[in-house]
Amino acid sequence: MTMHLDVKSLAALDNYFGRLVSTSRIPGWTAIVARHGEIEYTSSGGLANVAEGRPMRTDSIFKSFSLSKPITSVAFMTLVEQGLVGLNDPVAEYIPSFARSRVYRDGWVVDPVTEGLVEPVRIWHLLTHTSGLGYGFHHTHPVDHLYIEAGYGWGSPEGVGLAEAVDHWAELPLRFQPGTGWNYGLSTDVLGRVIEVVSGKSFGEFLRETLFEPLGLRDTAFHVPASAKDRYAAMYTPGPDGIELVAPMSAYPTEDPILLSGGGGLYTTAEDYTKFLGLLANDGRIGSDQLISPMTVESMRTNHLPGDAVLGSFPSLLGVPAITDAMPAAGFGLGFLVMKSPGQSHVLTRAGEYSWLSAGSANFLVDPSTGVSAIVVPQIFPSRVLPMFSRLRQFVYQAYRW
Repeated sequence: MTMHLDVKSLAALDNYFGRLVSTSRIPGWTAIVARHGEIEYTSSGGLANVAEGRPMRTDSIFKSFSLSKPITSVAFMTLVEQGLVGLNDPVAEYIPSFARSRVYRDGWVVDPVTEGLVEPVRIWHLLTHTSGLGYGFHHTHPVDHLYIEAGYGWGSPEGVGLAEAVDHWAELPLRFQPGTGWNYGLSTDVLGRVIEVVSGKSFGEFLRETLFEPLGLRDTAFHVPASAKDRYAAMYTPGPDGIELVAPMSAYPTEDPILLSGGGGLYTTAEDYTKFLGLLANDGRIGSDQLISPMTVESMRTNHLPGDAVLGSFPSLLGVPAITDAMPAAGFGLGFLVMKSPGQSHVLTRAGEYSWLSAGSANFLVDPSTGVSAIVVPQIFPSRVLPMFSRLRQFVYQAYRW
């Protein structure tokens, strides 16, 4: 039987997010549900900037944080398709400093005990977050504190570019031997540097030529033009009297920063990101152009964890608590969370769905069995404040009809 979306039932999404706005739990939201890239439902409400009274819209520009990662991963895979890099290649072939990387074993931050690599950090380790790289802001491991001491907490030291930062990260201990654990971290930022080395272009230029221009992403970049500042959505967090502005996360550059972060530096809109999701839902095709191979998309949404493991089997799950409930049922592909056993997740979802989410609670899903994609942008930090990941799925999947 043919599946279709009951658009009227998607009003449940408006009702839910509208209640969150009216009770001062989020500032506003925007959401788009599409099928094979064709928009079937849009939803917006509340404010993009409370103080200025600007409404949230589908073309409101927001910092994508970790929704940058899937874009970087897809762009990287075009180099794999050209044979310019292989998934099993050691990262040190492109970034020599990784040949000297060591792994944390024990000890205090002031004098950690490390050991050598059992096997090199490989490209697929970066794409799957099994490299041992982390984020300083997790505050869950001695290595995190080493990141912070080096200036890599939320951000990087002033004046440090991507190439220099990547060499710094290679010098810091890895959390674990590559391929033996899963930890959300700077792996995708390292991919951005590999792109520069392999392509001979700046990371921003490569993304623009490879994805942004072919897909018509007019508002996706590493900065927000001054001419578009009235469309920028600020970030908020819960406070004692409702929600409060997170000033540092609401700031934005009007020109590209020195460090172009493929893991969290892009600004975009729900409209632009829906075009990107349409590329995935259409197996790498946009219009009559095949930007990436259907087999590449299939591989990216296939679990690549060793032994076909699920994330719940790894000890290093900290840093993404908003999807902890889904961990026992999900694997990880080449840039995406991949749902394996929906019944074990206790989330309304489907086997084969792939997705990700951001620190600002924006998250998306793609259901390859139907070509349905969806994104919601609530602008509330951190992502664990409200169950946005599970709620988006509830609203989308309850609208399926046969």
